[in-house]
Amino acid sequence: MTAVSIRLARPEDAAAVAALFRQLGYPSTADEVRERLLEHGGDTVRALVAEHEGKVAGIIVVNLIAPLHVADRWALVSALATNEAIRGAGIGAALLGEAERFAREQGCSRIELSSSESRTRAHAFYVQNGFGEVRKRFVKQM
Repeated sequence: MTAVSIRLARPEDAAAVAALFRQLGYPSTADEVRERLLEHGGDTVRALVAEHEGKVAGIIVVNLIAPLHVADRWALVSALATNEAIRGAGIGAALLGEAERFAREQGCSRIELSSSESRTRAHAFYVQNGFGEVRKRFVKQM
């Protein structure tokens, strides 16, 4: 595989990022993603894209949280998507590695993520990259 470079997501990446989110079943438009990228440029959210052969091929969004009930900071991956045409080429692993590096740099003691039950291939990928399934997750739609 050609080298992958990872950088901060920029508003001009919005169309490519929206397409990646749609591949996962999250309806997103370029305008919506552009707006979110502009409003999430702070210290607690980091959106990183992977470029492969000059095109955006993946994105990871890392949220830093400081729970009141523990002294440690945590990192939460709220999105990880790679282009389905080249999945398995190491792009997701590179993005996860960069997210972990960022989380450690920010003093986080853990990094966590969730994944739909139907994404068994993703589950195997996360386990292969050092993640373990810990507990159930409960969600209420609002």
